Amino acid sequence: MLRRIPAQVPAPVLTAAEVLLAVGAATGVLAALQSTAPAAGLGVIYLLAVLAIAIRHGQVAALATAVLSMLVLNYLFITPRHQLSIAHSSDVVELCVLLIAAVVVGRLASVSRERAAEAERRARQAAASEREATLLAEVASAILAGRGVAAQLESVGRRLARATGAPRARIVVESVPSPAPDEIAVPIRSRARTAWLYVSRDMSWELSDLERISEPLGRLVDVAVERDRVADQAAETEAARRADVARTAILHAISHDLRSPLTAITTAGSALRGATVTDAERTELLDVIAGEGARLARLVDDLLDLSRIEAGAVAPRADWCDLQDTIASAVAQLRTEHPIDFRLPPGLPLVRADAAQLERVFSNLIENAVKHSPPGVPVTVTAGTGSGRVTVRVIDQGRGIPSQQRKRVFEPFFRGREDSGSGSGLGLAICRGFVEANGGQIVLQAGPGGGTSFAVSFPLVKQPEAVG
Repeated sequence: MLRRIPAQVPAPVLTAAEVLLAVGAATGVLAALQSTAPAAGLGVIYLLAVLAIAIRHGQVAALATAVLSMLVLNYLFITPRHQLSIAHSSDVVELCVLLIAAVVVGRLASVSRERAAEAERRARQAAASEREATLLAEVASAILAGRGVAAQLESVGRRLARATGAPRARIVVESVPSPAPDEIAVPIRSRARTAWLYVSRDMSWELSDLERISEPLGRLVDVAVERDRVADQAAETEAARRADVARTAILHAISHDLRSPLTAITTAGSALRGATVTDAERTELLDVIAGEGARLARLVDDLLDLSRIEAGAVAPRADWCDLQDTIASAVAQLRTEHPIDFRLPPGLPLVRADAAQLERVFSNLIENAVKHSPPGVPVTVTAGTGSGRVTVRVIDQGRGIPSQQRKRVFEPFFRGREDSGSGSGLGLAICRGFVEANGGQIVLQAGPGGGTSFAVSFPLVKQPEAVG
C-alpha cells in the first residue's frame, strides 16, 4: 500500500495566514482594552503585528498587515462602527499617522531582517570557505606525503568523506563517469587527466560546495600526477646510474680476475719455449698452466651460474636429497688436507632439492671456511632440525667479518675480508642463488668473539615411506 505524502502548502498562503493571525491577535487585545482608552490611541497595538510580520516576511507583507490593520481598526472600533467611514476629522489624522508609523516600522524591520539575513549568508559563506580551505590543505598534505597517484587519490577520498560527512567518497581517473546508484558524480577540472569525484548522496554538503572545490582539487590532482611522473623519471635515472656503476664494477672485477691466470699461463708458455728449460722446470710450468687453466674454467662457470641465477633460469631438478651424502661429495671435490670436523647426526631428514646444486653450495661454503681458518684449526660442519626446518651450519674460527660488511657478503664480486683477494667474490652470491632457488634460506651468523657461521636451512617435509 502506497503511503500518501501530504502536499506542501505554498509560501504565500502561509504568509497570508500569519498576517491574518497577527491582525486578529492585535484586534483581540484592542477589544479587551478599548474601555480604558480611545480606540484610535490603542491602534498602536497594531504596530506590534506589523513589526512581527516585517521581521518574519519582509516589507510587502508588513505593508499588507498595516493596511489590513487600519481597515479593521476603522471598521470595528472607530465611529460609526461597522462602516468604512470616519465621523471625526481627528480620527482621520490619527489613522493616517498610525498607518504612516506602521509603514515606517515595517520598512525598518524589513531592512533589519534583510541585513541580518545577509550577515547570516556571509557567515555561512565564511564558514564554508574555511571548511573548504581546511579540506584542501589536508588534501595537499596527503598528496605531498603519498606514494603513487593511486595511494594519494585513495587518501584524498578518505579525507573528503570525513569532511563532507558522507559514508564514501572517491576520486577516479577515467574519461567517462561511472558512479554507483547512491553516488553523485562531479567532474574534476584537471589538465593532466580526466577525473571524477564520486560522493554518497547522504552527505552534509551541498552540490554547489563540491562543484566549488572541483577546480582546486583538479590542480592538486595535476600536482600528484606530475610528482609521480618526476619520481618515476628520477627512479629510472637512478636505476640507470646504478646499472652503469654495477657494469663498471663487474667489468673491473672480471678483468682483474681474468688477468692474473692469463698472465701466469702466458708467462709459463713463453718459458716453455726456452732451450735451457730442464725437465723439472717443464713439469712445474705445465702444472702452472693446468692450475691457472682450471682457475679460469672455474671463474667462467661461476659467471655462467651467476648469470642464470640473476635471470631466474636456475631450474633446479628437485628430488629427495641426503644432506650427509651431498656434504661428503662436496668435501671430496675440494681435495683439501685442512681438518674438517663433521658433527652430522645420524638419521638426518631428507630434503627436496637439486643435489648437484646443493653440492656446489656446500663446496663453496667449506672452501671459503678453509680459506679463512687458521692453519690446523678445523672447520666445523653441524646439522640439526628445529622450528620445522633442517639446518646445516659451516663454521670457521677465522677473524670473522666486520659488522659493517655483513649485509653485503652475498653481493656479487664483494670481497669482505682483507685476506680474500684470491677469490672472485662470486661464491657466496652463487650459494644464495642456488639455496633460494631450491626453497631454502642461507644466513650469516657471525659470533661476537670471532669466527663465521653460514646456516643453510630447508623446510622439514614429510619423508618418503621407504626411509627408515
